[in-house]
Amino acid sequence: MNATALKKFKEPILVTRPYLPDLEEFKEGLEEIWANQWLTNNGPMLKRFQAELAEYLGIPEANMALFSNGTLALELGYYAMGLAGGDVITTPFTFVATSHALKRIGANPIFADVDPETLCLSPEAAERLITPRTKAIVPVHVYGNVCDVEGFERLREQYGVKIIYDAAHAFGVFNHGIHGRHGNDFDGKGRSIGYCGDMSMFSFHPTKLFHSCEGGLLVFKAAAIQEKLFELRNFAIHSETECVDVGSNAKMNELQALMGLECLKKIDELIDYRKRVHAAYAEVLDGCPEVKLLPHSQNKAYVPVLFKDFATRERVYAELKAQCNVFTRRYFYPLLTDFAPYVYAKGACPIAADCAARVLTLPTYYGLPLEDVKAIAEDVKEMVAG
Repeated sequence: MNATALKKFKEPILVTRPYLPDLEEFKEGLEEIWANQWLTNNGPMLKRFQAELAEYLGIPEANMALFSNGTLALELGYYAMGLAGGDVITTPFTFVATSHALKRIGANPIFADVDPETLCLSPEAAERLITPRTKAIVPVHVYGNVCDVEGFERLREQYGVKIIYDAAHAFGVFNHGIHGRHGNDFDGKGRSIGYCGDMSMFSFHPTKLFHSCEGGLLVFKAAAIQEKLFELRNFAIHSETECVDVGSNAKMNELQALMGLECLKKIDELIDYRKRVHAAYAEVLDGCPEVKLLPHSQNKAYVPVLFKDFATRERVYAELKAQCNVFTRRYFYPLLTDFAPYVYAKGACPIAADCAARVLTLPTYYGLPLEDVKAIAEDVKEMVAG
């Protein structure tokens, strides 16, 4: 390989950068917060954010709850759905929060293998592990790619297990088979993928396509659990004199809600720009047999590629950083079953292990110059050819 043929960027290109709204518009929201003198505990900014999210997602406000971060949203959602003490089937090809939140409520994660094309949990693999102790299945919409929701719905109906989706990557993904609250496609989009199964969690971490600095959203079918979730996120305090359960402090504050509102104004533009980034990568990498672009999601949240083997992936990862000043991410590597809390299942998911050893996510974010995207793709081609 000719190192001099590679483009080295003067400033580092990171795998992602958070979108930051117009500062003057953000200041207007801050002035409103200052005037209200209300920083947390279900303030007016939070209520406005929830209402606008409901409108965008095509989901009634009664079927959602906001949290300070996605991990606490998962933990309290799992708890509210009664998963404590039971087995829960999930994927090892995900971020640790998916299973950590299960462990923290006393549930037992059971790991099933993934589909080799989407890298999402396989319903067939999950079905083989269902026992009388199984309370739920937690699939993950990996990279925003939609799981086999029909397959998991069949398991829910056949075995009576709950289906809870980790939709951390899937904000802005819509299911055209699920219609909005007016009976027709909601603004032509359908309803958010979060309305599948019994519950879904979206993460609003700044590394995500859409963010509120930190934050999490639960969407659920049974509106009756909203009150329980509202209590759990505030220590399970029912009134001034009653605490009814062991809750947590998981409330989203007004500053987070303001950031979410400002980012929501731009969400369609953010998704459109990532589509252009993805297309620029595809223009260069399509037809390159050494680099496989994984199926892309509606929201283009990530640009994951698979290399032929572990050694090639590791070499490209290191050389992009050292020679090009480009920072990628081996996402998800290692597998959860390589980590100490879950090593009891090591080796149980060979397809996931193979993908984890070969996957790399390339930089994508709003404002990343498209000529830089193409240069990165050319560098990758040069490296695998060499």
